[in-house]
Amino acid sequence: MIFLSQKSNTILEEKRKPIVGITLGDINGIGPQIVLKALEEERMHRSCQFVVFGTESAIQFYKKRNPELKLQFHIIQKQDEFKLHSKLPTLLECSEKPVEVQMGESNDSSGSLSLRFINDALFYLQQKKIDILVTAPINKAFIKTNPPFSGHTEYLAQKANIKDNLMIMTSDTIRVALATQHVPLQEVASKLTVQNLVNTIGLFDKSLTFDFGCQRPKIAVLALNPHGGENGKIGREEIDIIAPAIQQAQKNKIIVQGPFSSDSFFSSGKYAAFDGILAMYHDQGLIPFKYIAGYEGVNFTANLPYVRTSPDHGVALDIVESGSANHNSMIHAIWTALDIYQSRNIQESIRSNKLKMVSVKDL
Repeated sequence: MIFLSQKSNTILEEKRKPIVGITLGDINGIGPQIVLKALEEERMHRSCQFVVFGTESAIQFYKKRNPELKLQFHIIQKQDEFKLHSKLPTLLECSEKPVEVQMGESNDSSGSLSLRFINDALFYLQQKKIDILVTAPINKAFIKTNPPFSGHTEYLAQKANIKDNLMIMTSDTIRVALATQHVPLQEVASKLTVQNLVNTIGLFDKSLTFDFGCQRPKIAVLALNPHGGENGKIGREEIDIIAPAIQQAQKNKIIVQGPFSSDSFFSSGKYAAFDGILAMYHDQGLIPFKYIAGYEGVNFTANLPYVRTSPDHGVALDIVESGSANHNSMIHAIWTALDIYQSRNIQESIRSNKLKMVSVKDL
């Protein structure tokens, strides 16, 4: 059977459709709404099968609130045989009893439940029952773990025992990776070292090649300080850390340039000349990214043993009751995950079927 990706038109021959697992997110936020709206679209089911990790009581609550949502699910319990329906998406029930939805009010209960959705999805990934993970938004403040929960990216890397991971924000027009992720602004400079940046640039280059199919990707690295530090007058990180890291990465045969002052880099449109941009901290990269990508932005976690994406927005508690949540980012998260999944399969196929070396005497 042949599958065609909606976004990239990449064709990949597969024995079966990929199975996409979607976590419902915080049931009091917009997660359930954007999942239901996305899966309402018939085109979403042509290239893959869906398993939603959530709870029927929350799904039914939002369907009653929004009568236009008529999607039907094939419902299975965790103890049931994992058997998918040929025409309906599957809902894997993660709660032993009906839950109470309190729209717009995240709490310990919804936080605990959203973590359960994630952990159940990870179990089925490990069992190879699903191929891809797409996560709906959560509220980190109400998720209790040890060590403290700082975000999907860090938690999934910890569970996969992966030390080096990379948050990449991606759309059809721009990709931004982060040298530091969810850390206080005052700690950013202390987290930057030459070796850390060299490793991050290498990881970014690998992901752009392996996950996004870029041949010899071009990477731009942003400066930390205003105006690139003005030759050390307002900061030496560019001189002591960022520039040496770029030089070392270039010696590693990576095409990388910088450090670029972030304000002029984005305002001039220079970002369009690169396959990926490495920002030094969260808001430096995400503010311009979200402005440029709009509702098409997707969060991708690089270097996990599976493909994981999510919409690039939060739980949006202020608009839950209105039912007006835009689901385009969820749709793009699904398509992007499928594209990356296909790209990985293609790259693995190429690498496992290399041409044999032939010597002159053999000819």
